[in-house]
Amino acid sequence: MKLAMHQILWGWILAGSSLATAANADGLPTVDKLRPDDSSSHAIDRAWLYLDDAKVAEPLGVIATSSIAYTSVGSNPDPTSAPYRAFAFNTAQPGALVSLGGEVGLLPRLSVEALGQMDLGGQSRSASPGAVAGLRLQLSPSSWQTVHVVASGGYLRETWSAPVVDRATGELAPGQPNGDNGVWMQAAVSADFKALRLGLTAHGEHVFASGRDGVDLMIKAGTSYRLTDWFRAGIEWVGQDLEATVNGDAEGGARHFVGPTAALLLLQNRLTVIAGPSLGLSDRSPKILGRLAVAYGF
Repeated sequence: MKLAMHQILWGWILAGSSLATAANADGLPTVDKLRPDDSSSHAIDRAWLYLDDAKVAEPLGVIATSSIAYTSVGSNPDPTSAPYRAFAFNTAQPGALVSLGGEVGLLPRLSVEALGQMDLGGQSRSASPGAVAGLRLQLSPSSWQTVHVVASGGYLRETWSAPVVDRATGELAPGQPNGDNGVWMQAAVSADFKALRLGLTAHGEHVFASGRDGVDLMIKAGTSYRLTDWFRAGIEWVGQDLEATVNGDAEGGARHFVGPTAALLLLQNRLTVIAGPSLGLSDRSPKILGRLAVAYGF
């Protein structure tokens, strides 16, 4: 009886070893193959130039981001009163501006992001360093493969204070190179239809400074098409200070700009490089903008 039990036990051990060897030979996942440092776990999807991406970083994943932007003076020839609005995420800052930051996944649906900005020599006066920090929450269920929704919000420090209308004279006073503190909230939605992607971002912020609007509203919309595995082409539109279209505005009125984008998706989608020029659509809009952004997943 004891001999029979030993024979059964050794039979099970040998059978299990044979199955494990066969599974590994067939290429089935093993513990080593499922480690989080697999290159596919670092893949990112950041193909917008101005819109917010409606996905968050994976838990403990890191997405490093950097960009450099240039904005020309608009129709007003006096750069000290250039009618630009320094929104949190670097749109229409006079002159050249560089940003560096990133996003870190905290939980399966939650991440934290931070971004610093620095002037590279404005066309009027040097801007002070700015910053953005906040939390990002994935609202759409993980089972949704086509539509993605992310809500985010946090703290901001402007790189340049907006021009403010003097209530006594009605004149637009020039912006200053020392920005103010504020808070922001944002919602981003994207939808993928095979190679075609549509996106929409609504951004609102309040700056704690006298004479400013109660809420500043910015809308961004875009479309992107994946032409190859490594290349996307699209177009993006940005409208800022849109609250001025329905209410009185303290900062000079709405601005709009639009332009094409091109994105390279490299290193098994771990690296994204995207760039494009944009043109202003109104008198108070910046005349020409250009931006280059890079994102890398760790």
